[in-house]
Amino acid sequence: MATEEAPSDQLGGSTALRLQQLKGQLFEVALVAATLVGIVSLLVLFAQISNDAFQPRTASPAWFLVYLGTLVTPTAAFTLYARRRPAVRETNAKAFAAVFGGLLLSVVIYAVVDSLSPYDVFTYVFFASLPPALVLAYDRTTNNRTYTGPAIPASIIVGIGVATVLYDSVRGPIGIAAEWIMYFGLVTVPAALLVARLTTARRGNRDGAVAGGIVIGGGLAVAVASIVTGANASLLVVLFSAFVVPTGYVLRRSTRTNPEGRVGIAGPFVLVGGALVGAAIVERFGIENPDTYLTSNLLLNSWDGLTASNAGVYPQIVGSIIIVGFMAVLAFPVGIGAAIYLEEYAPDTGTRGRLATLLEINISNLAGVPSVVYGLLGLALFRRTLGFGTGVVVSAAGTLGLLILPIVIVSTQEALRGVPDDLRQGSYGMGASRWQTLREVVLPEAIPGTLTGTILALARAIGETAPLVIIAVATTTYSPPSGLFSSATALPLQIFAASANAKPEFRHGVVPAAAVVLLILMLLMNATAIVIRNKYGRET
Repeated sequence: MATEEAPSDQLGGSTALRLQQLKGQLFEVALVAATLVGIVSLLVLFAQISNDAFQPRTASPAWFLVYLGTLVTPTAAFTLYARRRPAVRETNAKAFAAVFGGLLLSVVIYAVVDSLSPYDVFTYVFFASLPPALVLAYDRTTNNRTYTGPAIPASIIVGIGVATVLYDSVRGPIGIAAEWIMYFGLVTVPAALLVARLTTARRGNRDGAVAGGIVIGGGLAVAVASIVTGANASLLVVLFSAFVVPTGYVLRRSTRTNPEGRVGIAGPFVLVGGALVGAAIVERFGIENPDTYLTSNLLLNSWDGLTASNAGVYPQIVGSIIIVGFMAVLAFPVGIGAAIYLEEYAPDTGTRGRLATLLEINISNLAGVPSVVYGLLGLALFRRTLGFGTGVVVSAAGTLGLLILPIVIVSTQEALRGVPDDLRQGSYGMGASRWQTLREVVLPEAIPGTLTGTILALARAIGETAPLVIIAVATTTYSPPSGLFSSATALPLQIFAASANAKPEFRHGVVPAAAVVLLILMLLMNATAIVIRNKYGRET
């Protein structure tokens, strides 16, 4: 009897195994199909938005042929060449990051500082940077780093407080200086110090001092040449310090450390050169361009609700950058600090342990609360309790900071949990304290995961509209914010307001073009965080 049952058991087992394999294959197919549906849906959406924003069908066929020959073909050929050679591909990636990252950094610095007043920014930055510099100098002279980490943020807060107290007495004398001097102190001097430090680490103190002096001298030469020629000295000083200097340093460093891939530095110049050559040909022969709404008027003008071609979102772009930037300053230190306490310092047992567990559960639940609720919270906290003005930068940034705080805390906690305990125990075994272990071992390992949460938080915050509407942020302003307590608006609010315009060219032209600008802002912020995350991921 047993011999008759054995084949049937084997047959049943093989049938069950095949069913399990079939279920796995069906599940894999379903996942692939769902992914394809999502990707195709996004591509269709982006194609529709881009079609309305750029109006490609209004261009002549010659326009497409010109840019196909001058821009698309050379760039594609060089990219294909670089992809087949790892050394060239690495240098090409660094060149693109340096050129376009430096250009973006220059534009953002100049726009934000010009909006907030370079004299005010210089005053607060100077007083906020002086105490940390003294802390670091003390750390270097005594070689005692026990309290350096906590002392730096505390000293920054003290410096900002001192600047607030002394503002009236300091602002007058500083206002006598030329505006470009403020930009020189804000951008050129830090760039020189950074280049000097990097050069010193590789080649010694003498070469570091020479490199820093070259940057200082170059900045002064650019300023003098700008004054003589009547150009905008402030803008050119910023471009030199935040674009030319880092780009030149990165490209020179890449060619020295990777001589086989030095041809890769031509990548961004092939792209930019192709675009310029194509534009020159189109202009020379009068070829019909697309009737696009994504023009310089949109990027540099203020809003015009009557004529679509004159509508600009420059105040909204600057407002979004300032709001999101100040939001990051408020939310990320608090969120990362809370995650570090809950994960590394909070007890697991006892009354405090139960309170920490309850707090973690509530934080996880807060990550799913609708954004309009945070708008009501911001209205109650910043407007009614603290008495801030309606729609000011501080209220908007604080409200969005509360919105993203749970995301930052949860993602940082997960990143800290991902650090193996063996690393902690090994550090303790070497005699390191808890703070030293956290600073030197745990946090460097957790930075990639923490920056992943940063990416998610920024992506959510920059596109939010409901919380800003609740706290009465204006949908339209005609000038960028002049301070943290001045009125400001954000680009999503202007898109929301323009979508209700009676003229179809606003709804089907300006709105998609502004949406493209918003997407570009979000992608640039995310790309910056991704580059930093990948850098730390490779180092660790």
